[in-house]
Amino acid sequence: MADIASLVQTLERSHHDVFWQGGASAEAINELEALLGALLPASFRDFLVSYGGGGVVEEEISGIEDDAPVLENRGTVYGDTLRCRADYGLPAGLAVIYCDDNDAVWCLATDEMANGECPVVSFDVFSKTNSPIAGDFRSFLLEYLTLRIPKTK
Repeated sequence: MADIASLVQTLERSHHDVFWQGGASAEAINELEALLGALLPASFRDFLVSYGGGGVVEEEISGIEDDAPVLENRGTVYGDTLRCRADYGLPAGLAVIYCDDNDAVWCLATDEMANGECPVVSFDVFSKTNSPIAGDFRSFLLEYLTLRIPKTK
């Protein structure tokens, strides 16, 4: 299986518009954890250090913008999590890594952390229930990248 860096490079060479927020510092990630009241999984921390957040435009993974975890902008983990807590009653054990205008909300289930990782779940804003997407963020990211790279014939 290809590694994340090579998939990112392949995606950047594809027909998609791709945007990365820029790497986040360890201090910013620690501050984000304090703001959320939860530890983030190692694979998501690695993603934040390398890319800060982002991906295919209009399908970006939430992150830390400008190394400032307190920003409440759309597309930031902190802002998206606060918004979903206020608008949808998102439980405290979930940290948003993706939300769109169609009420799709994908989260890190930080309350299910084991061995430094946690599952990625889809939070249903109507039933207030979770459905598993991936066993950990690294698996989620590999699938996210792979699905957005055009297949060659």
